[in-house]
Amino acid sequence: MFAHLIQDPPKNFVEDPAPPVVPDAAGQLPRLASTFTDVDGLYYFTIVVCIFFFVLIAGVLAYTVVAHRRKTIDQAPASNATHNTPLEVVWTVVPLIIVMVMFAWGFKGSIDMTTVPVDARWYKATAKQWNWTFTYPNSTQESYGELWLEVDKNAAFVLESTDVLHAFYMPSMRVKRDVIPGRNQTVWFRPTEVGVYHLFCAEYCGNDHSRMYAKVNVVTAEQYASKPPPWVKWDDSTPSAAAASAEKQIYRTLCLACHTTNGAQLVGPSWTNLFVRQADGTVVGAQREVVVAGQRQTITVDEAYIAESIRKPDAKKVIGFENLPMAAFALDDQKIKGLVEFMKTLAPAAK
Repeated sequence: MFAHLIQDPPKNFVEDPAPPVVPDAAGQLPRLASTFTDVDGLYYFTIVVCIFFFVLIAGVLAYTVVAHRRKTIDQAPASNATHNTPLEVVWTVVPLIIVMVMFAWGFKGSIDMTTVPVDARWYKATAKQWNWTFTYPNSTQESYGELWLEVDKNAAFVLESTDVLHAFYMPSMRVKRDVIPGRNQTVWFRPTEVGVYHLFCAEYCGNDHSRMYAKVNVVTAEQYASKPPPWVKWDDSTPSAAAASAEKQIYRTLCLACHTTNGAQLVGPSWTNLFVRQADGTVVGAQREVVVAGQRQTITVDEAYIAESIRKPDAKKVIGFENLPMAAFALDDQKIKGLVEFMKTLAPAAK
């Protein structure tokens, strides 16, 4: 039901497939994987009320059309009554009561969703056009576009937006909370099943709103304690392929909307020609024309240039893209090194 909310990635990049959305027995909602049953209860109560009154009203209308139709052209009206006060009171009061029940039920669920238990682990989810950044309870680890949580452990989130209105929406956990610029919101849930789930932005936030998706991995206590992928540290002795693989999620989340990996041009220059593979297999930086302080220069691409372009994107603008804005990202040295290794895997052979 929610699969249409995930826009396919560009053909220039192959992304790990997300798990299929599993509907419940009624074929409506994805499988419930948290303790918030009020959402389902209210949903099905609303469905039942709608079906009941549709059948009731349609049945009365059909009966009236058949039983009280005019049989001859001069037939007198069956009644001249213009209104029925008791009937009008009934069909005003009964819907009012039902709507108030729905309101109270929904309000209770909303309060439960924002009243955080004292034993919850606190995370931060930062929304930015068009990606999610997650900060873990120790405040030192971060992950981009992918989150790891421990099963049967309360998880609370401080929600923060750095630009426009977003929404933190996890259908399987039955939680949704607006992420408002300049204001911290909170939401929590308790994942009850190990698996991979979907996190969407449910408020239109710009051109690539449909790509603002994150994968949520609910793992066992043992797996969580063993440090999930974003916490793994690597150094210069790590093979370059492993380093590139470790950080390619950053490209998927932060960079894919503007930079391709096949030479095509989007908002920003492609990453394909940043490095060149020589005949002996070594990869070296390519030459690039940039504008520095209004002056045109030729530079050689290296890790320092990539780091500067990520942290201070206006310092050296590529010719042809001088007037296009790029957001700055505060990535640490390890993540930048991983991105550089990923860029090197895209290098074409030297001509």
